[in-house]
Amino acid sequence: MAADTALDTAFAEIANRVIPGASLLQHRLLSGGVSAAVHVLDVSTPRGPTSLVVRRHGAATWKQLPDDVTQVEFSLLAALHEARLPVPEPLFLDVDRQLLPSPYFVMRFVRGSSEIAAPVLDHALRSMAAFLARLHSLDVRALSLPPLPSREDPIKAALQFAADDSSLCDVISSLSPEQSPPTLLHGDFWPGNILWDKGEITAVLDWEDVAIGPAASDVACCRAEVNVLFGLDAARSFTQYYRAASANSLHDLTLWDFYVSSAALASLSKWRLPPEVETERRERTVEFRAHAIDRLTRG
Repeated sequence: MAADTALDTAFAEIANRVIPGASLLQHRLLSGGVSAAVHVLDVSTPRGPTSLVVRRHGAATWKQLPDDVTQVEFSLLAALHEARLPVPEPLFLDVDRQLLPSPYFVMRFVRGSSEIAAPVLDHALRSMAAFLARLHSLDVRALSLPPLPSREDPIKAALQFAADDSSLCDVISSLSPEQSPPTLLHGDFWPGNILWDKGEITAVLDWEDVAIGPAASDVACCRAEVNVLFGLDAARSFTQYYRAASANSLHDLTLWDFYVSSAALASLSKWRLPPEVETERRERTVEFRAHAIDRLTRG
C-alpha cells in the first residue's frame, strides 16, 4: 500500500510538471516490458483529458544497460520526432531520482495495437520494411543525435555462440564483413515494438538498444522475430520488401541471422514468457538458426 501511495504521489507530481495544472486520474503498468517499467498516466488538464507514458529502465537485472540509457533514448526520440518518423513525442526528462528511484522520461501516449491479423500481414510486412529502410536512410551526421554506441563486431559476436563447433568457427572466422556506411539502428526492431492503427504504423517504441552499425543487423533481428510469429515465408517476404525499399547491402545478413538467433536462445529463459510460449518460440528460433548455419556452411 505504501509503495502504491508513493507512486500515486510521484506520478501526480510528474503529470503536473509536464502539463501545469494537470491532475492524475489513474495510472497503470503496461505488461510485456522486459527491460523497462512503463506506466500510463491518465490525467485531466485545463484542455481536457489526456494520457502520458512514463518509461523507466532497469526492470531486468540480466540485461545490462548504459548508465545514460534514459537520456540517450529521450534525446534520440526528440531527433526522430523532429525528423517526422512515427515515434512517441518525448515531453520531459528527469534524472535526479527525487520523485522516482531511477531516471525516467515522459512521452505522449500513442494509441494503437501491436497485433497483426493474418489478412493484413503482407501489408504490415511491407510497412515495417519501409519504415526500417527510411530509418536506415537517415543521415546520422545531419541529425541532432546523442553519442551512440557502435554495433558489435559480427565475427566476434558470432564466434562466442559457435565455440562448440570447430568447423562452424572456421567458417565464421574466414568471413570478411562488409564495411558499410554508418547507419542508425533501432537495435530491437520487431512487431512487438510497433503500434498500428487502421493499418498504419502509429509509433515504433523501445529505442534503448539504438546503435550505429550495419543495416543487416536490424533486418536480421526483425527476420528472426517475424519467423517466430508468422513463419519463415513471412520472414523472407519482409526481407524482399526491405531489399526493394533500401539501397543498403545485406551482404552479412546470414551471419547476423546466426548471431541474433543464437543470442535470443541464450537469453530466452529470462524473458518471463509463459512456458508454452517459450517452448514454441525456442523451437522456431532453433529452426531459424539452423537455416542460417546451413547457409553459412554452404558458402
